Amino acid sequence: MDLAVVQQRNIIDSDGTEIIGSLPAAPGSRLQFSWGTGTQLRLCEVHSQATGAGGEDPYSGFVEWIPPVGEQRRTAYDIMPLYKNLRKKLHMLGSGRQQEAREALQEYSASVLNVLTSCASDPAAGPPRSEDLLQVAYEAGLWQLLELFFLSSDTPEGFFAEAFAAWLCQHGGLLCMPSGFHLLAAEARRLQQLQRVDDDPGYWPALQRLVLTGQIEVALTLLTAHPAYAELTNPDMAAKVEVLEQVFRLLRVVPRFSRQAGSSSSMLGAGGTLTDDIVVFSAERAKWTQQVDELYARRAQLLADMKKLDPAAAKGLAGILCLLCAGSSNEHIMRDSFNHAKSIAHNWVELLAGVLLWKYPTLQPQLHLKHLVNKVKTALGGASRHSDEEFLDFFEQLLLAACDQEVQTIITLATQQPYCGLQFIAHIYDVIRASPGAERVISRPLPGFGGDQAEMFTLHYVETLTGHATTWQLAAEYLAWCPVHGSAVLEALLDRSKFPLQDEVTALKAFALAQRHGLTGAAAGLARRLGMAAAAGGRSAAALQWFMRAHDPARCAELVAPLLAKVQQQLLDQAGSYQAAPLDLPELSALEPLLAHLPAQSSSKIGFVQQHQQQLLQARPYQELHCLRALLRLQEALQGVQRCQQPVAAAGAPVSAQQQAALSAAYRDVRGPVVELLLEGLAPAAMQLPLLLYLVPVFDSAHMPFSRGEVQGLLQVLGGASAGALPAAAAAVLAGRHSTLAGLAWPAVAGSGSAGSNSKLHARHVDDVRLVLCRSLVKAHVQQAAALVDA
Repeated sequence: MDLAVVQQRNIIDSDGTEIIGSLPAAPGSRLQFSWGTGTQLRLCEVHSQATGAGGEDPYSGFVEWIPPVGEQRRTAYDIMPLYKNLRKKLHMLGSGRQQEAREALQEYSASVLNVLTSCASDPAAGPPRSEDLLQVAYEAGLWQLLELFFLSSDTPEGFFAEAFAAWLCQHGGLLCMPSGFHLLAAEARRLQQLQRVDDDPGYWPALQRLVLTGQIEVALTLLTAHPAYAELTNPDMAAKVEVLEQVFRLLRVVPRFSRQAGSSSSMLGAGGTLTDDIVVFSAERAKWTQQVDELYARRAQLLADMKKLDPAAAKGLAGILCLLCAGSSNEHIMRDSFNHAKSIAHNWVELLAGVLLWKYPTLQPQLHLKHLVNKVKTALGGASRHSDEEFLDFFEQLLLAACDQEVQTIITLATQQPYCGLQFIAHIYDVIRASPGAERVISRPLPGFGGDQAEMFTLHYVETLTGHATTWQLAAEYLAWCPVHGSAVLEALLDRSKFPLQDEVTALKAFALAQRHGLTGAAAGLARRLGMAAAAGGRSAAALQWFMRAHDPARCAELVAPLLAKVQQQLLDQAGSYQAAPLDLPELSALEPLLAHLPAQSSSKIGFVQQHQQQLLQARPYQELHCLRALLRLQEALQGVQRCQQPVAAAGAPVSAQQQAALSAAYRDVRGPVVELLLEGLAPAAMQLPLLLYLVPVFDSAHMPFSRGEVQGLLQVLGGASAGALPAAAAAVLAGRHSTLAGLAWPAVAGSGSAGSNSKLHARHVDDVRLVLCRSLVKAHVQQAAALVDA
C-alpha cells in the first residue's frame, strides 16, 4: 500500500511538547505504527471490530521529521564526494604525516565552503528567499568562521583583523534580523541606483559603516557616486569635490596588513594598499596615520565652506575622518574615534571589526580577542540596531570558544542551537580536528555507544537521508566510513528500505553498493528479496539473475524446475521417432544471455559406471542452469546439422566434399553439449534415457563425432539410466540380458514397481539405443585404428 505523507506541523503544544505531524484519525480508533527507515514512522488507523469505534475508511500514512529539503539535498550530493575523497586521503596518510593531512583538510574545507556559499544567495542581493536557503547561509558563515580559527594560517600570523573584516563583509547579514537582513553590500547597491545619492538620509551613515567595517572598495565606489563629481562646472560643487578628493585619497592608499597582497583574487571590498610584510606595513601605516592626523587637525577649516553648502556632507566626511583616527597617538582623538564608531555600529561585531582594522590591525586573537570583545560589548551596553540578539549571543560564545580552541564547547553550542543542521555538525569535525589535541577529544569512545562522537553525529545525519528516495544512497556511502556501527546500519538499511525495490536501476545500484563495502550478507539478502519480487511478477529471467547474484542455487533450481520438466516431456514425446528434431523451447532461448555468463564449473569425464553414479550423488552449484546451457547449445548444434542436411537432400546428386566437410563440422558441434549432459552428469537421471533416445540419429550417423572412450561411457550411462526409467516389467526383461561388450560388464538393473518410471519408455527403446551405440563403438574403433595407421 502506498502511504500518504502525514501533514507536517512542527508546532509546540501548550505543555511544551513538539508536534511533528497529525493524522485525521476517527475518535476511538486504534493506531498501529512501525518504524520505517531513518526518521520515518509508518502509521495506520485500525477500525475496532469489537466496539465499532474508528473511521469507516481507515487512514494510513507516514510521518517524517528533519527530512532533507531542496537545498539540503543539493548540498548533500555536492559534499559527499568531497567527504569520501578526504576519508581516503586521511586513511592513506595515516598518523605520521600531519602537514599533508592538514593540507588535505584545508582543501576539503575550502571546497565545502564553496558548495555552501554557492547555494546561499548573493551577499548583496538581500535576505535568502526561503528557510532552507537561510539555513545554508547560516552554515556557510559559521563554517568560514571556524575555518578561520582552526585551519587558516592567517589567524596565528597576525592577519586576523583583515580576515575577520572579510568574514563580516560576506556574512554580516546573519547578524541582522531575518526580516530586515541589513547587509551593507545590499544597502550600497540600493543607494547606487538612486539618481542623487545625497538626497537619501541613509547615504552618509552607510558610507561610514562601510569604512568602519573595512569595505573600502565599496565605500570608494559609493563616494564617487556623489553628484558633485558630475557637476564640476558649478563652483559650489567644485569646492565639495576638493574636500571629497582628500578623503578619497586617504581611503585609496590606506595600508592594510593582509596575506592577499599580490593576489589576483583580493578580498571582497578590501581596497587600499595591501602588504603581507609586517615591517613594511608598520612603517607605511605610521606615515598614513600622520597624514590622517594632519587632515583631522584642520578639519574645521577644511569643512567650513561645506557646512554652509551641505551640512549632511560635512558631518559625514568629518565622521569618516574621525573613524580613520582610531590609531592616533593622541589619546583624546583616539577616544573620540571610538565613541563615533560606537554610535554608527549596528552591533558589537561591527564595532569589533572597526577596532581591529583601525586600531589593532596585527592583533593575536588567542591573546587579546576575549578582552576586546568584552570591551566593545561593554561600550555598547547591550544596545544594537536591526540585529538578531539571540544569534549575537550564540555568535559570541562560538567566537570565544573557537579562539580558545575549545572543541567540545563548539560541538555543544552547534547541537543546541537551530543555526547548525545535522549536516553541518557531521562535517564540521573535519575542520576542528586540525586543532592540536582535538583528535583526542573527538575520537574518545562514548559510553554506551562504542563509537566516537563524530560517528554518532554522522549516524544522526544519515537518519535524515535514509527516508528519502533521492538521498538514501548517499546515506549508504556515509555509513561506509562509520567503523563501529556502519556495517550493521547499512545492512539494516538495505534490508528495510523500500527504495531498492522500485526499479531495476536503483536495485542494481543498491546491490553494487553493498558489494563495494563488503556486505555480502546484505547484498545476498537484497538480491533474494528482489528475486522473489521478480518471480511473483512472472519475470522468471530477472528472478533467476537475482538469485544468481544472491548465490542461491537452491532457489535457482526451484525456479528452472518447470522448464527442465518441459524439456523432459518433449524428449519423451519424441521417444521412438528417432528424428532428433530441435525442441520447441522459446523459454530456453530467452535465457541465452543469462546462461552465457554462468560461473565456471569444474568437471571431468567419467570412465566407469561407479564414478558416474558417485558424481550424480554430489550436489554441484547451479547444475540445473549448466544443464539448461548445455541443452541450449545442443539445440543450436542440431539446428546447424539440419541446415547442412537441407541442401544435400534437395540436390539429389552426390554429396560434394565441401558439403561433407560442413556436415562433419556440424556434427562435431553436437559432441560438446552431449558430453556435458551425459558423460559429465549435467542431465538429471530421469532425463538421461529420453535424451539418449533423442540422440539416436546422431549416434547412427556416418559423421558420428564421438571417440571410442566416449561411446563406452555412453553405454555405461545407458545401463545406469535404464534402471529407474522403465516400468517394472520392462526392467525385469532387461535384468536377464547380462552380457559382455568390449570387456565391459553391464550393471544389474533392479526394478521394484513403476515408481519413478515412465510408461512411454519400453525395453525395446533401450535395446535400440544399445544397438546404435554398439555400431557407433565399432565406427569409433575403426576410425581410431585408421588414424593410427595414417600416423
